[in-house]
Amino acid sequence: MESPERTVLPTGRNAGVVKQVISSGIVSIGALMGGMMQGWTSPMTLQLQSEDSPVGVMSTREIANLATIPNYVGFLMSIGIIYIARRWGRKPALITAAAPSIIGYIVMMFATTVPVLYFGKILCTFASVGGTLSQMYVSETTHQSIRGKLMATCTMQINVGILAGYVLGKYLDFKWFNGFYAVVPVVFVALMILLPETPYFLYEKSREEEAKQSLLWVRGGDVRLAEDELATIKNSKSDDTREKPTFCQEMKTRASKIALIVSVLGYVFQTLSGIYPVINYAGLIFKEAGSPLEPNDSAIFTAVLNLVASFLNLFLIDRFGRKPLLYISFIGGGVSLTILSVFLYILQHSGVTQFGWIPMVSLGTFIFCYGIGLASVPGVLMNEMSPTNVKAIMGNLIGIVALSLMSVIVQTFPILDEQIGLWFCFAIPAVCNTAGIFFTMFIVRETKGKSLTQIANELNKK
Repeated sequence: MESPERTVLPTGRNAGVVKQVISSGIVSIGALMGGMMQGWTSPMTLQLQSEDSPVGVMSTREIANLATIPNYVGFLMSIGIIYIARRWGRKPALITAAAPSIIGYIVMMFATTVPVLYFGKILCTFASVGGTLSQMYVSETTHQSIRGKLMATCTMQINVGILAGYVLGKYLDFKWFNGFYAVVPVVFVALMILLPETPYFLYEKSREEEAKQSLLWVRGGDVRLAEDELATIKNSKSDDTREKPTFCQEMKTRASKIALIVSVLGYVFQTLSGIYPVINYAGLIFKEAGSPLEPNDSAIFTAVLNLVASFLNLFLIDRFGRKPLLYISFIGGGVSLTILSVFLYILQHSGVTQFGWIPMVSLGTFIFCYGIGLASVPGVLMNEMSPTNVKAIMGNLIGIVALSLMSVIVQTFPILDEQIGLWFCFAIPAVCNTAGIFFTMFIVRETKGKSLTQIANELNKK
């Protein structure tokens, strides 16, 4: 990392913006890998259940285990990566999360038995924390004027990864598909070595000179801006200079409590919004609703809509703020899913099929509105509001809650569909989206255009 201490450039919010964009782009590859992991199962399931499967034709039970068991095991192992992020830094944690994926995809590339396939999938699941770690790094290195936009890039990369998995899986065989996947973490690790650690983490660990050098790098060599920002960080930590608070002590502060409540509820509403059934059962949903699209094409359709919306989110999140985008997601999701539920109820009881465009439009509207705000805003709020020294642990705890809810939803969706009907499966998220409107109105705090120190002071009412 260069040391441009003698270079004094005009101070301004745009100082170093190019380096911040480049570094955020590199770091967001970690989120891309997480999205690719999500997009792995749908196309590979079809290949693993065909006669050309490299491990023999897999049963439905084996496929279900392949989709769930590695996630649980990998998630538990990823707790160690979160510890690395808190103890040694965001950069080492991102590299550590990516490295096992290289081995995992190579193992799956040459797997000839089901147990070996499971082992490779478990190693790849380390990358599931890439989205959280990427946003954590970006939140601590970018200027508040562009922070929301660059953090939203991480969410967009997750959607790019999902779409890439769907498209590549349609055209590549199992071996070449996993071979391509293995290249991405190799490139990511090589590029991450070139980036500095975050200044907030370095100062938290009493490495003030390194924190200054990191700020100089991400602020394009602007000494005055780097020194002013370092002074702001110092002032925010002035009460902690004699003794670092423990996690429990930190969680007793007003700011930490509010951050935890907003973050947990944000991810709960995100998970209950209805997006995970759509991602995992797109083919089943469109088939039952009377759509003419094939399973692979319907999955690609949903992924493209989500990606387009998340791309628009990049330009809207710092212009209009976090709360307005949440309103769009919850209002759009509540209305569209209510219409879909009513249509599916009528379809189930009367068999009317001449309005097959309704589920297409309803699901399309829901997915688009979700991508505009709810896909990224909970992660942005969590990383902006959480204190630096507890952010990693808080993110891990919230991840456990979100994963548990997601698992219950994905596993019970087919049961509810069979026992009650598809309409009921969307009536629940319609209600949850409606409740999310009041969550946004009364609990969410706007963080647009504010430094992390300003946000912390406002939450503590300093």
